[in-house]
Amino acid sequence: MDGFVQLMTGVLFAGIAVAFFVLAWMFLRLARIFSTTEQTIKDVSEQVVPLLGKTHVTVDNINSQLSQLDTAVGDVAGITGELDQTTTVITQGVRGGVIRLSSATAGLSRGIGTFFKGEKLKGAEPEDEERPGEEG
Repeated sequence: MDGFVQLMTGVLFAGIAVAFFVLAWMFLRLARIFSTTEQTIKDVSEQVVPLLGKTHVTVDNINSQLSQLDTAVGDVAGITGELDQTTTVITQGVRGGVIRLSSATAGLSRGIGTFFKGEKLKGAEPEDEERPGEEG
């Protein structure tokens, strides 16, 4: 029985030694994984920080361009308003002139027509008829 106990003690120590080596191997693998992860994070940080700086500059440039575009759009809106007012004034002036010219032309046309055709105007008394109270 002493031999059996010694055998079992040897097997137990051998099992503990194997478990220790497996555990040590796992810790070495885990340490390698952590080392690789740390290096990857450093590499990413070295690349991301400059990219963030460039992004900030790009966003500032875009904001500057947008403010210039806003100013240009405001100027165009002002010019459009002034053009609309100018067009309205010109249209009213031309319209008034055309109406006056049309009225003058119509009056002149009627006057010339009456002069040459001998037409009588409405409300005018006939020349051939005698007027009451007058002897002719």
